[in-house]
Amino acid sequence: MALFIKKYQNKVKKSKAYGKWYGRAVMLGTVEIEELAAEIEEKCTATHSDVLAVLAALGVSIKRKLQESKRVRIPYLGTFKLGVSSAGVIKESDYDVKNDIKGMHVIFQPETTVENKHRVKEMIRGARVAELNKVVNPTGSTGTGTGSGSGTDDQGSQGGTTSPDPVEERP
Repeated sequence: MALFIKKYQNKVKKSKAYGKWYGRAVMLGTVEIEELAAEIEEKCTATHSDVLAVLAALGVSIKRKLQESKRVRIPYLGTFKLGVSSAGVIKESDYDVKNDIKGMHVIFQPETTVENKHRVKEMIRGARVAELNKVVNPTGSTGTGTGSGSGTDDQGSQGGTTSPDPVEERP
């Protein structure tokens, strides 16, 4: 499968990039915990209910550890930690944690390795891209649909044609 891309044009007249065309990732839906559990169940000996129980407990456990001021690393996924937004003060003695912390947020750092002097994020490794309106259908001909339901990508996984090398993230 591929990450679908849709072309769009910058229409902000004050922008230096006004009129230029760009690509934007298109999400074709949201995967819920039930679907993840079903897919995980197929790849291991745990039952569907066991997987659901573990995934539900994972969220609660991550939250608890983050609130204990700990990083949480999940192999092949990445590391979670909490960060804060803080007001600045002139003198250290004037800084009050209760009054000067303005907000908290979760920081996610994807698992990254170095390959051929380039950083590669595990969640991107092997990803392919395809223009949303130029999807290859199972017969190998190029269509102009949305691609949803076709079950194919521009890499020929269903007998279609192949495309150039995938786009890889570079530092």
